Amino acid sequence: MEDLVAVHALVRVPPVSQELTGSWVGRLAQAYGLPVQDLLRGAFSGPRPVKVTGAFQTAPEVFLNEPARAALGRLTRTPPARLHELLPSFAPTHERLTDGIGPQAGWFSPRRAWVTACLPCTRRSWSPRQPVLVYPGAAGHVCRRHRRWLLADARISVSAPLQALPEVLAAHRHHTSLLRARPQAAEVVALASAVVWSWQVQGWKGDPIWRRRAVALASFTGCSAASAAAHALVPYPETIAVARVLGDRHWHQRLRTAAAGQGFRAAHGLLLEEFGRRTGRPWLSDWMIARTRTCTRRGSAAEHDPLLWWLERLLASGDAPEEELWRMPASLARPHQFGDRVALSVGSPIRPVIDDARAAFLTGGWEPTIVTGPGEAASCR
Repeated sequence: MEDLVAVHALVRVPPVSQELTGSWVGRLAQAYGLPVQDLLRGAFSGPRPVKVTGAFQTAPEVFLNEPARAALGRLTRTPPARLHELLPSFAPTHERLTDGIGPQAGWFSPRRAWVTACLPCTRRSWSPRQPVLVYPGAAGHVCRRHRRWLLADARISVSAPLQALPEVLAAHRHHTSLLRARPQAAEVVALASAVVWSWQVQGWKGDPIWRRRAVALASFTGCSAASAAAHALVPYPETIAVARVLGDRHWHQRLRTAAAGQGFRAAHGLLLEEFGRRTGRPWLSDWMIARTRTCTRRGSAAEHDPLLWWLERLLASGDAPEEELWRMPASLARPHQFGDRVALSVGSPIRPVIDDARAAFLTGGWEPTIVTGPGEAASCR
């Protein structure tokens, strides 16, 4: 490492908050004028063997073991604790690495959704060859200052302008307010996403509002409307509208009161009427009730309907911890893979649509994260 610093004067390349470690290392290597792998091996050189698995081109994130983290901190003269604060994946050690046999690094897929950072916000850190990649967290997928929905590509900075979609910006304001107000807001949004997704596949495929947004997103990215139809941006305003009701304790009490006085169906109808009002679909209540009227037992319907599942949990919860309301079965969640959503939402041949979406950077980026029930693996949606 001393040789590396001797040949190349110390360069200050501070990480951006919530940046991928791989993104920062790539920018650091570019500043030193070195290939990324050479930078890592130079930083880790010493009396013990150096192991670097994978390559910068194969995955956007690099994971380090403890000796490698310490060596990178020495190279950049930044305390590892500070790097851990700024870089979510800087620690702990990845399960495929070990701490005891010298510095190790591995290029693996990130453990959570990531996006390309807003270009105007990170212009000082960005370069044409190495954009800044960040973990958006619960609601960092929209830059309201520059009115952009952030997409995900490891090669270029990409985002979709939202000037023509003011309802998306308004939904994001409500989203961030919900996050400030509710500890379980991310889980509430994930459940709301599953509810709205169930509507998408129950006959809303041709909804004119969603079709308009899909066309707008397609025009921004140069893909087909069919490729954009399964993207999280399209139902985002409705998802947040539903989440605001599901997370409202006042509405919890209203639903319990309606069920106690008039039964489960009355509470269900009241909830759907409010969703219809907030989403601008006055027909929603009648439409949904007609689809569930043939169910003679609530349990059989709730096995396939996330809203009925949640309402049953709410009415039966009593003094149970509130977080149990959001531990949704994975089978009810919005599909994880973009291709699975495409297959359920469009009638076109799947592979060309997925390839088109991938070329337009629509298959990655922010998605709601579900909390699953006991015995199920959590996953990003």
